[in-house]
Amino acid sequence: MNTSAGRLGVVSAVLVLGCLLSSCGGNDAGPELGGSDVEPSAEETSPEDGASDPEEPGDDAEATAEPEPSPTPVPASSDGPAQNWPEPEIPAEIYEETEEGALAALEYWLEARTFLQLTGDARPLLSASSEDCAFCAVAVEQYEYVYGDESGWYVSDRSTVEDAKVSDVREGFDTGVFFDLREAEFSVYDQAGEVLGSGGGEIVSNVEAHVEYVESQWIVLDIYAPSSGE
Repeated sequence: MNTSAGRLGVVSAVLVLGCLLSSCGGNDAGPELGGSDVEPSAEETSPEDGASDPEEPGDDAEATAEPEPSPTPVPASSDGPAQNWPEPEIPAEIYEETEEGALAALEYWLEARTFLQLTGDARPLLSASSEDCAFCAVAVEQYEYVYGDESGWYVSDRSTVEDAKVSDVREGFDTGVFFDLREAEFSVYDQAGEVLGSGGGEIVSNVEAHVEYVESQWIVLDIYAPSSGE
């Protein structure tokens, strides 16, 4: 990994994995000022011969305006951070107490980490993680540091899971997901567009994630990698 002296001490910490959701109404105003309480006669209210009743509004008048399209996402590059980047979609399997659900939780966590990496927004990752997840806390701290203190940004693709194996799913117990992680290449830029560091582009073997089915949803309890010393 290439680093700028003194500025990537915190940046390197995130690379633990291989470098690491009243009605209101008016009062009756009464008769108009200057008006009369006498009701008009039928002759006064009848339309003239040949006159037709007022037309009812047509469908065109009742049609609502089309919603404005969502802003176009702009990927991160050496020119600047990602813009209008969409949040990852939560997979339906994450709500099922099955092996597929446990694996979906890990996949979604990685999507949420990429979203955090590209935007500095930790909300999806936190919603997919236990409050006691130490690995998650390191990731959040690091990326928020780059986007906050450094006013910088990341350029990266999504890391992917390979050869995943899920341990038995048992109610009341956490579940282990054992896998190899293909870590995406990334670069870190400061506010001036200078490269602070780069890394990734490698496979980290024997990674272990602990997930648990809590309140009808899988969450990540923590992640352990060989390089983390766990």
